[in-house]
Amino acid sequence: MASKNSFTLSHNFNASPEKVFEAWTNPDQLKRWIAPQGYSVIYSKGDIKAGGESHYCIVSKSGLEIWIKKFFKDFIPPAKLSYTQVYSNEQGGIEPHPTIREFPLEIFTTVMIDEIDGKDDKTTLDLTWEPVNASAEQITRFIDETFALSQEWGGLFSQLEDFLSSR
Repeated sequence: MASKNSFTLSHNFNASPEKVFEAWTNPDQLKRWIAPQGYSVIYSKGDIKAGGESHYCIVSKSGLEIWIKKFFKDFIPPAKLSYTQVYSNEQGGIEPHPTIREFPLEIFTTVMIDEIDGKDDKTTLDLTWEPVNASAEQITRFIDETFALSQEWGGLFSQLEDFLSSR
């Protein structure tokens, strides 16, 4: 159950739960939609499974690099994926977000995927982000960013829709 400090967003896709899950867990597919418009993705490591980890960088056209590391907990195809996400440097050391220094260092992410009304080509996805080991200042900043987060994730979900429809 998510806490009062969590952020949850839901989205429906015209694709099977299996295809949506694969788009979240296959690095070659993930890099085609997980970065904001105008950014590219470079994977250093993509071991996406229970107990695995990934390390990648999203790079803006202006050269801003945002390194992200994920430590996977739950990997239950095609229904659930959970992981702790941290911002990092190129070597994998944990660092604050490069542009929002007060943002929580750790975010626990849960992705729940389910078919809609028994239709195997319609899927609902619920994404929850929750700060972990965060200070009061970091939680306040996280809460202050929820509108921007909803806009950013909305854009990513649109890119995921486009990717899924192109397959």
